This record gives sequence, structure tokens and C-alpha cells, in this order.
Amino acid sequence: MFGVLLAAVALFALATAVFGKADRVRRGAWATFGIGLFLSLAFIVGSCISVVPTRNVGIVTSWGKPTGRTTGAGLQWTAPWQDIDEWDASGQTYAHLGDQCVWVTIAAQRRACIPVQIEWSAKSEKAPENWAAYREVGEKTRFEVFVERRVNPQINGSLTSIFASFDPLGSVDVTSGDAPAPDLNKTYKDPLIKALTTALGDEIVVKSVAFESPRYDEPTTQAIAAYGQKILEARNLEIDKANAKTRAEITRTDASVDQVARCLQIAEKLGKEPGLCMGGSVSLTRPVQSD
Repeated sequence: MFGVLLAAVALFALATAVFGKADRVRRGAWATFGIGLFLSLAFIVGSCISVVPTRNVGIVTSWGKPTGRTTGAGLQWTAPWQDIDEWDASGQTYAHLGDQCVWVTIAAQRRACIPVQIEWSAKSEKAPENWAAYREVGEKTRFEVFVERRVNPQINGSLTSIFASFDPLGSVDVTSGDAPAPDLNKTYKDPLIKALTTALGDEIVVKSVAFESPRYDEPTTQAIAAYGQKILEARNLEIDKANAKTRAEITRTDASVDQVARCLQIAEKLGKEPGLCMGGSVSLTRPVQSD
């Protein structure tokens, strides 16, 4: 705009230089015309140049409306009445690790906090459409509004969906009652990538997903501990039953041995045949007299 104003001043000075009558006025007008022309050209050329940052997409607009043309990074030229707005196509991070984990509702209406980090980037071919679909809000750029209203809600929704059937009690060892931390990367990484691709595949590219060990609310933590305790109690009960069975067997064996020993003692005392004490059908307390 300032370049156009300078051009108007230069044209006015040119008219004065051509049609002016006084030589002094004409000389001053020619000087003003030269300076105005130089400055106006400099400003107009400068307004035609834009620098798009690395990994960004330039959205070419004309009077505030997208033309459909995009540019890559670097020095770009446009018409004086055109402008270039930026759309961030660099790598973005949905970082919710540690205490910033995402709370979701899991199986049996329990609550778990899922620490997750997702790396993604916007597709450059969708930049003009998404740029036109969102407006600046306060100090937020169109891209920041796009992330806040489009990308993040879809990520949160996908996390809620894939963890809806997650049951932390399933990770409890049924033999010991221990509850090791579940490996979410092994179980939920691929399903989350698939869910995000379905929801946002036309607009972003998901580059990586990484989980940490989940946290639980107090009722869920207590439920896991109670379940593990029940498994431990059941295991101890089985051990007690096995021990009782073993003790009963030992008692029966000891009783049989005692009877044989008593029979042998009686046989020796009475001078009877001791071999008959080992028979199952002969009284062990009354050895049969040998012929």
C-alpha cells in the first residue's frame, strides 16, 4: 500500500515537471519524481517477495482469499496484490507423557491415565483447504486453531475408543497374583495408528506413537490389588489342600508300617512265621502258626 502511495506521489511530481512553468519548480518536481519512482518500485518489489520458513507451506492469497496456489519453503515471488500466508507442515508432537497423561474410561467404567506421545505432520496438499476452513482466534494462527479444533479432539477420541475395552485386571498373573505394568506399545500402538489414519488420514501423516506405563484412579488401583489378593488366597488354599492330602497319605503309610512292625514283634515273641505279616489278607496282629 505504501508503494502505491509513493507511485502516486511520483506521478504527481511527473505531471508537475512536465506541465509546470517555473524552471525551479520543474527541477524540484523531476527530483521528487525520481526519488518517488525509485522508492515506489523498491516497495512494490519488496511486497512481491516473501520468505516461507523451512518445512512450511505457503498459501497464496489474493485480497484475503486463497487462490489455490501453494509454494514451498524459501524465497517466493507473487503479484503485488497477492500475499503468502504460512501453513506449518513441519513435525508436530502430541506430547502427553508423565503427569500430562490422558484420562480415559476403560472396561467396567474404571479410569486410567494413558501417557502417550504422537508425532505427526500436516499434509501439504490439504493446506489451502484447511487454511480456508479455519480463522485466527485471538493470537492463535489458523494452523493452531486447526490443531486445537480438528487434530487434538480426534486424537483424544481415538484414545477413548481403543481403550474402552482395556481391562487392567487382565494383566494380573493368575498364578502369583502379581500385577506387572502392561505393555501398551505392544497391544495398542498399531490400533491407535489405524484409528488416527481413519479419522485424519486425509489431513495428517502419523509418524510414530509411543506409550508409557498407565496410571489408574484409586478405585481401579484397589480393584487390582483385591483381585491379586484373591488369586493369592486361592493359590494358598490349593497348596493347603495338597499339603493336607500329603499329610493324610503319610499318616496312612505310617499306620500300615506300625501294624507290620507290631506283627513282626508278636511273631518273634511267639516264635511264629514272620513272613505272613506282609500279606494283605492275613491279620497283621495275629501271625498264623507255621506247620
